[in-house]
Amino acid sequence: MTFTIVIFSWRKPNTTPSEFKTHYETKHLPLIKSLTGSKFPITHTRHYIQRQSPEGTTDDKSNASHPAVTFMGSPDDFDYDAYAELVFEDDKAFQEFFALVSEPGAAKRLEDDENCFIERSKLRVGVVDQSSVTTRRDA
Repeated sequence: MTFTIVIFSWRKPNTTPSEFKTHYETKHLPLIKSLTGSKFPITHTRHYIQRQSPEGTTDDKSNASHPAVTFMGSPDDFDYDAYAELVFEDDKAFQEFFALVSEPGAAKRLEDDENCFIERSKLRVGVVDQSSVTTRRDA
């Protein structure tokens, strides 16, 4: 059975949503791949909260100027900027990955990179118990 973790990330206050996404995709993810090689997860899926662009010219990069696009609830309910789902073959595969990213040199490189775009004090990571998927064909 696969082992899945979810990561909720908030961007740094001086970073726009676009800058956050670009850094994650072009710098952070390649760094993780280079540090973990064959121990990289089966999948690493990122989901970015869609945010409205500010009207006019502003230097304000906060969520107040980039509110989340919502259908239910308030933009304030979506204060985080992305959640990622990392799927591993099993718990052992996750432990091997985690050991690599926890090595002092790797951990320092990841921390330095995250400090460029992630509000690390808000970072949240959890384990998913079980996933159920229903497809259109199942309906």
